[in-house]
Amino acid sequence: MIDYNPTNWFWIVGGVEDRYWSSAAAAYISMLPDDATPTLIASEDELTDVLAAYGLPGPVVRIPDRVSPAQAEIALYQVDNGALLGNVNAVIDAFPYEPVRIWWRKASYISRGHAYLQALAAELGLTDGQVDELFEAAAKL
Repeated sequence: MIDYNPTNWFWIVGGVEDRYWSSAAAAYISMLPDDATPTLIASEDELTDVLAAYGLPGPVVRIPDRVSPAQAEIALYQVDNGALLGNVNAVIDAFPYEPVRIWWRKASYISRGHAYLQALAAELGLTDGQVDELFEAAAKL
């Protein structure tokens, strides 16, 4: 019997047997290795939950609801070697509404759905997809 190793395992998701989720590849594959014994799992959501417990990505990409200010600033810094972070700070400094500046500098966390974040993203010309990517990157820090 093969010992369960979540970093190198295969799943049949939702009974669909023409593709298999490989945790090592973090993707669906069409052929199993000869010695593989896949595990049946009900859904992509359930598999994503199982793999998340081991810090592994699953088939469902989940955008975090919130990140720490440090995570947010590092993720912003990593875009264009600090250019985006510089733009964010310039917009914050010039923002005409003082509570936005207080929020950015003092918040315990940055919430994806917060109205101030949405206003900031709009001012910077960031799409929802770009903000989601930043939150994904920040959550990995």
